[in-house]
Amino acid sequence: MFQKFEIRDVVASIFILIGALLRFYSFDQWSLTNDELSAISRTNFGSFSELIDKGIWVDGHPALIQIFEFYWIQLSGNSVFAVRLPFVLMGVGSCIYFYRLLANWLNKNAALIGLSLFIPNYLFVLYSQIARPYVAGLFFVVAFSFYLFRFLRTNEVKKNAIGIILFGLAASLTHYFSALSIFLIYFIARIYWSRKNIKFYFLFAIAIVVLYLPHLPITLNHLSIGGVGWLPKPEPDYLKRFISYFFQDSLWYQISIACVLLVVGFKKGLQFNWKPLLIGLFVFFSCFSIAYYYSIHRTPVIQFSVLIFASPFLLTTIASFIGKKVNSYLIITLSTLLIFMGSFSLIAERSVYSKKPFANFKSVAENSVLLSEKLGRENVLAIANASNPFYLKYYTSRIDSSFEYNLEDIGGKVSLTEVRDALKYSEKDYVLISYANASMPNEIHEYAKQKYPEVYFHERYFNSDIIVYSKGNTERKRYFESDFLKDENWEVNKNQLQDSVFYSDSLSFHQTPNIPYALTYRNSLENFGIDKNKYLTMSAQLRSDSAVDVSLVVNVNRGDSSVYWRGTNVKPYFTKNSWYQFMFVFEKPKNLLPTDQVVIYFWNPNKQDLFIDDFKLYNFADSDYHYYEF
Repeated sequence: MFQKFEIRDVVASIFILIGALLRFYSFDQWSLTNDELSAISRTNFGSFSELIDKGIWVDGHPALIQIFEFYWIQLSGNSVFAVRLPFVLMGVGSCIYFYRLLANWLNKNAALIGLSLFIPNYLFVLYSQIARPYVAGLFFVVAFSFYLFRFLRTNEVKKNAIGIILFGLAASLTHYFSALSIFLIYFIARIYWSRKNIKFYFLFAIAIVVLYLPHLPITLNHLSIGGVGWLPKPEPDYLKRFISYFFQDSLWYQISIACVLLVVGFKKGLQFNWKPLLIGLFVFFSCFSIAYYYSIHRTPVIQFSVLIFASPFLLTTIASFIGKKVNSYLIITLSTLLIFMGSFSLIAERSVYSKKPFANFKSVAENSVLLSEKLGRENVLAIANASNPFYLKYYTSRIDSSFEYNLEDIGGKVSLTEVRDALKYSEKDYVLISYANASMPNEIHEYAKQKYPEVYFHERYFNSDIIVYSKGNTERKRYFESDFLKDENWEVNKNQLQDSVFYSDSLSFHQTPNIPYALTYRNSLENFGIDKNKYLTMSAQLRSDSAVDVSLVVNVNRGDSSVYWRGTNVKPYFTKNSWYQFMFVFEKPKNLLPTDQVVIYFWNPNKQDLFIDDFKLYNFADSDYHYYEF
């Protein structure tokens, strides 16, 4: 495998074995991610053309990985082990090719230092265990780079042509940012042009483009779709945060890298190799700049994961300073120190095997089945929400194929009102509420707690949660409470109070067509107990002849300016010929100040008729919905 096999190659082989262990360890034990389950769900088509039309045309990713998974799952099944195995292997392969790239392009000292940074890198290890395009694109980009730079340095066409064309094409068909990385690498590599290689340089590029042409209609359609709708625009410090993330968010690890360079410098082993340095800086920062600019001025697309394809070139910039004349045993010692520090940071500081920044479909589904069996399915009202019902079903079916949630796909097939009424009329002793990657409306928990105030079981993960409430006499602790009939901070037009139609207390408020604003509450934010809990629950009983276009408004003012405004329409809560409970849970944004003035009121812009009763504000101590804090 190596041109001149010696002690540094032996050490590199040991490092790659460590890299394999880091990537294989527990890879099939943690939950498939939302994207992985989405890809699996799109392998159930009956034909290749249906896969293209319904699974790839509308997806936003190039076709190669989805096509591979379509046939791979038919061959090997859709177990977690089978689905992820090829990607773990590509993660290991990227380590091998990265060492070969640097050994051939720079020198073996630089290659060993670069490999010691590459192997325990959190970004590379994490995505090696995920069956999505990221590690595949990484593998293809690094392999392509190896063959390209070997060709440019040696002018050997036969040994490198197939690798350049096939890996360049594969990267381009894997992810659009890996395609961008291939373009940037190919563009800047022209600094190695010579009269002997320039002709083939262009021929290889033409071959990649020609082979890509059948995919072009899919690409054009994907470009018309735009970016990822849920992504926010990047903040100005995005690059700084990524660099810190890429180097494990660990000060000690970053210091150890600096110390290694200082030691090499002390031994007069540093060099200035401008071509690799320029290429590394150009590829990474150009890819980042394009993604950042597009995300700011068009539509957000930038994520840490999409920078994985260009980020190896951050490491080549470091490795490019390592000269080939440094004592091999010093380099072996320093690189061993780096791989130890990187692995320690990866496991102990970044908790790569214990904390995953992805929804835990597996634990949510397994606990749903096990708790329902333990408590008796006839005693449990099971409610679930996920990006797609298949994603939880994937796991529940492996434990008990007969298990079904009573209500799922909230906001899709099942409305919040249906859940509210199911809770209201349920005769079961327990209610199980779970979600993964598609958050459960906070209002559902508040509806549940009215009848099921005690917590029997609760386990929270990143962007996923399962909780079982039970009946009981527990009084919910309140940091704040206000009733529109009993608090002087309310502005109530007493002429609109009437006793002919009411829900409780013999009085209700009649918001007639000539009343645009009703039941206004004013107070400073600090008086809501918001310093103890940032969730404020607003509840009212409503009655109308039809679904009215009335909204509950929360407006926050700072001086003469509004700094927050939210209107929640009551129409989805409507029940015909009955009082119906409207609920809204307000979460205090981080930018609000304790002295800000909060104004809450019902707004009737279309001049409709509505009765309002039992309008109350609460800050409950147990309203805890910090789903992303784990």
